Amino acid sequence: MTSSPSDPVLPIVIMPIEGGKQEEPRQPEPPDLRHWQIEEFLRQTGKSDNTQRVYRGQLVRFAAWCDKSWLDVTPSDIGKYRRELKSKELKATSVNHALNTLKAFYGWLRRSNGYPMNKPLPTDAIDLERQPEPEADHIDGDELAQIWQVLEFEEKTAIRDRAIIAVLSHGLRASEASNLNVEHWNGKILKVHRSKGQNVSEIPLNREARQYLEAYLEWRRQQGEMFEPRPESPMFLAQDPKSVGKRLGYKGLHRMVKKLGAIAGVEDINPHRFRHTFGTEVTRRGVDPLFGKELMGIKSDRVFQRYTKGVFKQAAAEAYLKAIGEDEDEKS
Repeated sequence: MTSSPSDPVLPIVIMPIEGGKQEEPRQPEPPDLRHWQIEEFLRQTGKSDNTQRVYRGQLVRFAAWCDKSWLDVTPSDIGKYRRELKSKELKATSVNHALNTLKAFYGWLRRSNGYPMNKPLPTDAIDLERQPEPEADHIDGDELAQIWQVLEFEEKTAIRDRAIIAVLSHGLRASEASNLNVEHWNGKILKVHRSKGQNVSEIPLNREARQYLEAYLEWRRQQGEMFEPRPESPMFLAQDPKSVGKRLGYKGLHRMVKKLGAIAGVEDINPHRFRHTFGTEVTRRGVDPLFGKELMGIKSDRVFQRYTKGVFKQAAAEAYLKAIGEDEDEKS
């Protein structure tokens, strides 16, 4: 019997057979305990944001390379990783930074009862790469004069930039200058929060620096609105169209200093060189090293010596010339 054209065409539905094999839902992978330990290390040690970023990168790279639990890592693994880094033609400084980061992490792991006390750490037997003694990195007088000469130009950001350079010239790290708020300044003293606020240094600014900072804050009052210097607002604000009125970040501050150096014709300029210059200056003026370390937020004598090396070398040369009676010849 044939169907007429008017008969409806029914759809064919295929039903699954009960009891057949069904695809199980995919289980999420368990979190990597090693990464949790890295974050806990960074949280408990209270490093600055930039230091945390660098430490995290170093430890995550090692964890990706080794693929063992921290307890199972051996001195041989550390040695192989060291050779891996050297094979990439990294500088001795970079290799040592990676090794020192691992040493710091394992030291914390033991102190936090995450590593057996009776078991040697895998980093104990690893020596660092030999590297040349770092040179003094302060800015000499002529270069500094060139920079300040450029700052006298009435550019759009000149008032702000003069205040920033004045603050950096008192030994602050770039991240510390960027993180300043208006409330951290009382007209004479800057309260600088070191290492996520766990330590606060009080830095007196000299007369010239005070004038530059007050001039910048007065300029902000005149601008009003987003520039109004409220106590909780950032000390230094971005002025480019994309982020105007927002905090001038670490990278923005770096770019500003690099641009300033390029205009002034000063090579290899960066914010940290102003910190070196401050260390040189306080030593040259006879400030007690204990006070110098406090002003710069430094705990280690060895680290402080990096910033004062130029003074000692210059003093040694002057002492020798004086001893042989030639210091007057040099002056003339």
